[in-house]
Amino acid sequence: MTAAPPTAWRAVWLLTRLRLQRLLNVSGRGFSFKKNSKSRPATPGKRGGRWLLGALLLLPMLFSFGSIARHSVLNMHCLLDQVAACQARGSLHTGSHLLDPVIAQLMAAPFSAVLTGGLTLQLALLWLVSVLLPLGMGELSKPDWDLEWLVTLPAEKSTLLWARVLERTLVNPAGLLALWPGTAVIAWYSGQGWFSPLSGLLASLVLLALAAMLRTLVDTGLRLSLTPSRLGNLQAVISLAGLLPMYLGMSFGMGTGGFAYDWAAAMPAWSHWTPPGLLVRLLNADGVATLLPAALLLAQSLCLMLLGMALLRRQLRHGVVGAGQREAARKPAAAPLPTRRWRPRLGTAIQRRELTLLLRDRNFLVQTLLMPLLILGGQAVVTGQARDLHALLDHPVLLASTGFFLGTYVLLMSAFQTLNKEGGALWLLYTFPVSIEQALRQKAQLWAVLALLYPLVLFGVALVWLPAWSWQTAGLMLLALAAIPLYALIAVALGVFASDPLATETTAKLRPIYTYLYLLLTGLYIAALAAGSLVQQLVFVVLTCALTAALWQKARDALPYLLDSSASPPARVTAADGLIAAMLFFILQTLALILLKASNAAPLAQLAPLAIAFGAAGVLTYAPLRLVYWRARTAGVPRIGHGREPWRWGVAGACAAALFGIAYAALLPPSASTLMQINSDGLWLLTVGVLAAPLCEEFLFRGLLQGGLRRSLPAWQAIGIAAALFALVHPPAAMLPAFVLGLCAGHAYERSGALLAPMLVHALYNAALLGCQLNR
Repeated sequence: MTAAPPTAWRAVWLLTRLRLQRLLNVSGRGFSFKKNSKSRPATPGKRGGRWLLGALLLLPMLFSFGSIARHSVLNMHCLLDQVAACQARGSLHTGSHLLDPVIAQLMAAPFSAVLTGGLTLQLALLWLVSVLLPLGMGELSKPDWDLEWLVTLPAEKSTLLWARVLERTLVNPAGLLALWPGTAVIAWYSGQGWFSPLSGLLASLVLLALAAMLRTLVDTGLRLSLTPSRLGNLQAVISLAGLLPMYLGMSFGMGTGGFAYDWAAAMPAWSHWTPPGLLVRLLNADGVATLLPAALLLAQSLCLMLLGMALLRRQLRHGVVGAGQREAARKPAAAPLPTRRWRPRLGTAIQRRELTLLLRDRNFLVQTLLMPLLILGGQAVVTGQARDLHALLDHPVLLASTGFFLGTYVLLMSAFQTLNKEGGALWLLYTFPVSIEQALRQKAQLWAVLALLYPLVLFGVALVWLPAWSWQTAGLMLLALAAIPLYALIAVALGVFASDPLATETTAKLRPIYTYLYLLLTGLYIAALAAGSLVQQLVFVVLTCALTAALWQKARDALPYLLDSSASPPARVTAADGLIAAMLFFILQTLALILLKASNAAPLAQLAPLAIAFGAAGVLTYAPLRLVYWRARTAGVPRIGHGREPWRWGVAGACAAALFGIAYAALLPPSASTLMQINSDGLWLLTVGVLAAPLCEEFLFRGLLQGGLRRSLPAWQAIGIAAALFALVHPPAAMLPAFVLGLCAGHAYERSGALLAPMLVHALYNAALLGCQLNR
């Protein structure tokens, strides 16, 4: 008995679910909609864990986009409605208590017509971004195999097309990040309270459905009418075209001097009746007033979707394969090339191959070399800061940060994508007469040189126009230039984890989580340049060097397994584990201190919160790490008691460190040795210095960080780097003795192989220093 074909609605649901399941499978998350114990087990994939990194990066991303959306609404309210309170204050980027009158006036009444028009313009621009970004990030020049496969199924063409539109509505992360924060903020300032995220999500899905229909119309028409070579060139143009609406839409939240405000003030009244305008009115309405915009929005959306579906059916009336896409044609023999004279060859063969790829792929060339200039120039022009470019010369930090941003963005488009550009020919790298690690190093060197061109030109022009020489400016320039080769290695290392050049899905070829991580690391270094303190800047340089070595080590472990989708490198302790654990430890300690100070009206002893926060952060860091290591059966996990004479090396190291620490404390004046001062809370100080600190810090810095670095570095280098990082997390007055303590503890750990030795060094050192201070 033959089963009846599914209905249209069920077919759309099945195809959409199939598409979502496929995307989840290629992303390696191992999630399924339904568990079936009778199904055949799938081929084991590479180890996951990226969900944790994604969860950690999602919060700052949402906060950043939400902050831009919030400032957009408040800026437009102040400028378009000409609020007197804003003009009196002069700036919106101050304390939140100063914004209370402005927010209260905004939420007291429905949005004005001019504010509704401005928000309509912003939503329309961001909706255009949700169309252009997926088109620019996709691969138009490659056939749409999904559609060619779908038409072979026993379902109507319209059913397949509706499934495609629904899938693209639900799976558009760039569009969701562009629209959802803005619609949620509009709902919030309309008085919807904690229902605002849900209302904003529903409103965003309406616009994303229209964006999915337009995107399907555009890419289907382009695939059917243009050859792959022209599609590749057109994709470069689309990726550039997406920048203008993105910066126009975000400019409302970046300042109050852009020309987009003039466009917002001149929005005609009929724009309020378009889908973006109706969404603004619907989110801002209350009670019965929501019926009219809701009905009109529903009617317009249905009409536009039906019209788009009719156009899609007309486009595909002759099939899904365009003329010329698969046709074979005999090309005339190429004329013999003239004999060339000998020319000097720059770089290695791999570097020359990479340059040839850059020159032949116009999309790659535009995104790598032209996109940084357009992004920086577009931001300056759209936000109204182009007339203030002379401020670069007046602010050395801004000048250095701009040059650093140009260089690192070139690396994001090039070094970060170095494996992705190999595609299916990735296996060729394994046949070269050099190791794949050396090949990637050569690529990183090439992209570092190219990325240095922009900041060198910028700094050279700035030095010519500067009225006077400044050592501060020169130092910041050197710090920015020195970091670019390090970030070239970081980009290549993160690209190893982010890229899957053998994936069949375009969305699976690059994992955006690592892109956000690279941008976050770039932002942290820019923040270090703006810190103003030479010590903090040098700290970040050392941290960046350590992070580069750690990420490269972790990437090197994964290189032999890139061509095998079911194999992963054996789990081993790496230096990256130590850095991540150290960062997590200090973040948790800071949060615990904040919570303790906020929850205790009566102050505790001076060191009691520090001891509690220290212990809680240590437990919350140590326990998950041990659990992860146990589940993954990780090799090289540091042990406390098993080793070679840990007591002997611990006592010897403690004597050397304590002698230096006591001599250093004696040379300091009493007012300068604030770290050494002791109050009446001796019990808490003893708990922190002699028990908590040795247990937690030695596990992180000696067990994980030094142990991970020791796999790829000589002993003296691993000990020195771990000791330097250990010193950097201490106050400036204690950095030198902390560095010596780290050297002694690291030597004891290297000799004994047990964590008990550095823990003894640390505990006895702190005890000796405490005793010395008590006697003083």
